[in-house]
Amino acid sequence: MLLPLEAAAIWSLLGGYLLLPSGATYDVALLPPLDKFTIPALSTILLCWMKGTQAPSPSRTSLIYCLALIFVVSPLFTSIDNSYELLIVDRSIPGFYPLDGAKMALHNLITLAPFVVGMRFLSSDKSRALLLKSLLIAALIYSVPMLWEIRFSPQLHRLVYGFTSTSFTQTVRAGGYRPVVFLFTGLEVALFMAMAFIGALVAVRAKWRAINIPAGAVATFLGVMLILCKTMGALVYAAVAAPLVLFTKPRVWVNVTCAILLIVCAYPALRSADIVPVHRIAELANTISPERSSSFLTRVDNEDKLLAKANQKPLGGWGTWGRNRIYDKESGGDVTITDGAWIILYSGFGWLGYLSMFGLFAVAVFRARTAVRGPTTRPMIILAGLCLLFGMNILDLVPNANLTPLTFLMAGSIAGGLPARAARRSTAPSDRQPDMVAAA
Repeated sequence: MLLPLEAAAIWSLLGGYLLLPSGATYDVALLPPLDKFTIPALSTILLCWMKGTQAPSPSRTSLIYCLALIFVVSPLFTSIDNSYELLIVDRSIPGFYPLDGAKMALHNLITLAPFVVGMRFLSSDKSRALLLKSLLIAALIYSVPMLWEIRFSPQLHRLVYGFTSTSFTQTVRAGGYRPVVFLFTGLEVALFMAMAFIGALVAVRAKWRAINIPAGAVATFLGVMLILCKTMGALVYAAVAAPLVLFTKPRVWVNVTCAILLIVCAYPALRSADIVPVHRIAELANTISPERSSSFLTRVDNEDKLLAKANQKPLGGWGTWGRNRIYDKESGGDVTITDGAWIILYSGFGWLGYLSMFGLFAVAVFRARTAVRGPTTRPMIILAGLCLLFGMNILDLVPNANLTPLTFLMAGSIAGGLPARAARRSTAPSDRQPDMVAAA
């Protein structure tokens, strides 16, 4: 109520994601669980509609609405073929009934709220710059409790909320600690810091003092924080993205993100056809750390088992309640580990749920390709930079399950990128000149 609409929407979603407790849910009859994701999403979109905005509506495409509708209703189709119990030894797995499908459909509708907020209220050049600036500010603020946990161990979630959802052994790395703060895992914190680091490099490329501090100094500090997170995956993402930001054109960043989305959209088919070289990747990981290689192979084996079961119902999946998992035929115990968001979504809701969500993301990024043509301007750099940050997040959904409100918020803001280009076309050359920047 105190901030301008764009800033209020960003900080409501970003603040809820970073500060509310992880693993705490409130179950309401006939409604999806209320947690740190759904509560800020509902609050934000309702308050945005109440306050209203003078910003012009983004150009509309029926494909986005079609994919969003399929994503929402896909659980209903899943319930058609799963309305029965699974009996495993002396264990009974509940059926995924139409009522469960309706609750999951409502959950998917709430999940899309940040996407709608981003597309409707954060589709201007100014609001996207504010989104990137807010990400950097949030990362700098979050670095304070991160440094505390690196020194004293990840205890803030327990000290503030009285419980923790993270295994303490997962936070011990390289003779020290990996910070978690109020997120689910240290992997999630590391990904957030990697995205903020690349965002600071985008500010460097745009010659933009995002927070009245030299962008180079911000990037250096966030780079050190990323190293202190002790997470190899996030370091690899940052190491690959940094040269792209510093030495290539914004159009290349968007094209790279488009390629990532296409690969992820086809990933279940690629894995089923054994096209993805997972065993070569394991051999490479073994040269770095045998422990990491063993962990990676365990993940690959579990994904293979889950994928084989998911392919029994490729269209609609198995639903929830653990119906998509593998159980021991003698003891009835769960013998699988699910890490990647891709296998969780595909095995649970099949191609309908999988392609509707990742297809929605792909359409958003492909729409941005039209907005990054022509002379390089600061708004173009910021839009392309957000695309690259979004691509890092999507790529991380293959090994991990870090699908957050920030993911949908960035996707929505990127999807509304076309009005910005139309506005630049109508701007006189003399007005655009201050925003022109030289190529690296």
